[in-house]
Amino acid sequence: MPASDEADAGRKRRAHTKSRRGCANCKLRRVKCDESQPECNKCRAYGVACNYGGDATNAELHHSGEAAFVVEPQAQKALPTFTYTNALNPAPERSTLDRLGQQPLPQGFGSKMPQTLPPTPPSELLLSMINYPLALHDTDDVYRITESDLGRLRQFQDRTVFTIGTAQTVHIYRDSIMKLGLEHDFLTHIIFTIALMHDRYLSENPWRSPSTEETFHHYHGTAMFNKKLSAPLEESEKDAMWAAAALLGAITIAAVDATTPDESWPLKPEGPTDLDWLRMSDGKKEVWRLANPLRQESIWRIAMMYDYDSDVTPKSHRPELDALVPRLTRFYNYDHSTEGQGDAYHTATSIILRLLPIQCTHSTILYFLAFIGHMETAYKELLHQKDDKALLLLAWWYAKMFDYPSWWIQRRATLECKAICIYLGRRYMHQSDVGQLLDFPKIMCGLAVSSEYERNIEAGKRPSYEGGMAVQTQEGCWQP
Repeated sequence: MPASDEADAGRKRRAHTKSRRGCANCKLRRVKCDESQPECNKCRAYGVACNYGGDATNAELHHSGEAAFVVEPQAQKALPTFTYTNALNPAPERSTLDRLGQQPLPQGFGSKMPQTLPPTPPSELLLSMINYPLALHDTDDVYRITESDLGRLRQFQDRTVFTIGTAQTVHIYRDSIMKLGLEHDFLTHIIFTIALMHDRYLSENPWRSPSTEETFHHYHGTAMFNKKLSAPLEESEKDAMWAAAALLGAITIAAVDATTPDESWPLKPEGPTDLDWLRMSDGKKEVWRLANPLRQESIWRIAMMYDYDSDVTPKSHRPELDALVPRLTRFYNYDHSTEGQGDAYHTATSIILRLLPIQCTHSTILYFLAFIGHMETAYKELLHQKDDKALLLLAWWYAKMFDYPSWWIQRRATLECKAICIYLGRRYMHQSDVGQLLDFPKIMCGLAVSSEYERNIEAGKRPSYEGGMAVQTQEGCWQP
């Protein structure tokens, strides 16, 4: 089918039931509310105050006092303990992280470990930042925080933190990052950047270019951050450096100039910024090594040692995929019992197969980001060369990311998934292996699919995965 015909095809919506009387928070987050009274389960799990009858148009998520563990600074008593119970699969083995050059996991990884949570920052913390001087890169001038800036910092705490990181790191971003920003100016610049970028994406014109203010903070925060990386890190800088690296990772993925698939990679003319977001993942690995968020004193340690054992991972079963998984396995000559040495596609294929039965949510997003974190050099080189098989795997990853409608990944996933499908669709007929394997990403991003794929959807076939279940229980490789 010509690319123009594919582009005209409307996306087929998946069947779902609407929540008519859901709370405003669930409407704001665009998730289905279970309508439990007096507090829905979605808000309880996220630690936000449920607000039935509220207006979601101008609403913001407000952290509930019970989940925030507000403790007065004067009170000399132990902080309450908290055991994480969000839904994720079993934790990776030690060797998984070690192979990536990360620090070995300490004894007790994966066991239940009641830990303390920091108190929610009082309003006085934000008020004290009015006129606070932020250092700038390579100049003695300073930037002084204004009342408008305080509003953006509050938006970061009450809105943006619930869309980045994982469900296990929300409390860290909300309760601790602002305090780190007071000590490390580069981090405050980066907080302003992502808050402004998020605000732009939620505006009436999300496609507009970054404002001068957003560009200003992005430049100074990134330049100061990189300067820190050029010298040995002090112990007091490590937590702030990992926070900055994590936020910059989301910022880089969200930074998409294109507004149509034709303007997107790989359809657009080649340029020096192609696949910049993948280079950022390499930088995050280096910061992980230097900052070591698993060290004993790290504020990130608890979240990184999250107890996966008692959780049930949300499942995402699409019957029409059952007919494609054996074809995918054969096409890449994938054997889960081998290491795939010398095979540039092996690791990427392995992760894609493990992700297929899992629904991408705020609790499981770490699994899906592992696809980026585990990209081998040979596979990345193939992506730069626009290799057909490498592009196909990336399109499948984007297709899975459609389950997670977060602003910082949504635009890139939508545009680049369509661009890859159109690019490969011009080279392969529907009857070819590539053409048929494109059906899954095509239907997820709204392009026309083959009649065979439509028949599989209607029939709801459920053949075995030809070893797929064994793939799912193989040694995991999930880490930032």
